[in-house]
Amino acid sequence: MNAMQPPQSIEEIKAGLETTEKGGVRQSIRNCLTVFQRDPLLSGAIAYNILTDRKDIIKPIGFHRESTALNDTDMKYLLLYLEETYGLTNEKKIDNAIGIVANENKYHPIRDYLSTLVWDGTERIRFCLRHFLGADADDYTYEALKLFLLGAISRAFQPGCKFEIMLCLVGGQGAGKSTFFRLLAIRDEWFSDDLRKLDDDNVYRKLQGHWIIEMSEMMATANAKSIEEIKSFLSRQKEVYKIPYETHPADRPRQCVFGGTSNALDFLPLDRSGNRRFIPVMVYPEQAEVHILEDEAASRAYIEQMWAEAMEIYKSGRFKLAFSPAMQRYLKEHQRDFMPEDTKAGMIQAYLDKYTGSMVCSKQL
Repeated sequence: MNAMQPPQSIEEIKAGLETTEKGGVRQSIRNCLTVFQRDPLLSGAIAYNILTDRKDIIKPIGFHRESTALNDTDMKYLLLYLEETYGLTNEKKIDNAIGIVANENKYHPIRDYLSTLVWDGTERIRFCLRHFLGADADDYTYEALKLFLLGAISRAFQPGCKFEIMLCLVGGQGAGKSTFFRLLAIRDEWFSDDLRKLDDDNVYRKLQGHWIIEMSEMMATANAKSIEEIKSFLSRQKEVYKIPYETHPADRPRQCVFGGTSNALDFLPLDRSGNRRFIPVMVYPEQAEVHILEDEAASRAYIEQMWAEAMEIYKSGRFKLAFSPAMQRYLKEHQRDFMPEDTKAGMIQAYLDKYTGSMVCSKQL
């Protein structure tokens, strides 16, 4: 079956519909499907959005709509149209036909967007965080942002791929950290900062349809226990969730990545097991070349070209979704700047700094 058959006139469609023994139009899924596939108004209108896991109406169908997502009001109009135009009135059969035609006409808005980008050849990933947020323009900052962008692209094209890294922007309030993540998502509906509980059974609903998700409050109040919860959450590659109208739960591979923001410098707790999932970048807004909201259109154009640059790297296949061993060693040292001072370690170090002997016993410490 092909949902994108050439449209026909309404009279041609009527003539081809199955009929009952009495000559009336048969209330069948096949007839409903024929209409959705061939009607000049409805052909190609209904699609399954892989990102949102919902059905969309992706072209004008004769009445005003606020968004692409198929809703109850849309269904009322569709039922009215099929009843008045074709005499099809069985709501369940119509709904089943919508499900079939949507499944045969899938699309992914982020993949479609990224695939259209053409890079102008100017390097931006290396300088972006310096440009907007005043971060150091060094190899670490470049590798951190590049890794995050490639993780986001990979999650869009390969949902559920292993990527457990959180880029954490650290610095004073008003620097534009949250705005950076929002604009990075390209469309506001692809961004969310509404994730509050990680153990909620409905957490999938908070991730559904979003690409870049900011964790701000959780990072601001993080402690050793909550950091462990966040680490475990970041490691997941899918959610298992049953949509209310479905019969069985299904795997929902992740299509999003997570960014963190913190005003506090020491947001990472002391962790002997390691904080490798968290990649902190210090921002210094006073050193930024431009505030990200000074000219939002220009900022969005800059970010779009940065995604185009990242897509060139992605398409080349010459990348890994992890730091190099050398950068991992640097990260481990760098993270110490974002942890509270270990008072016991500080006391021991102070004692050793003043100690004049050549040997020391553990009991002395």
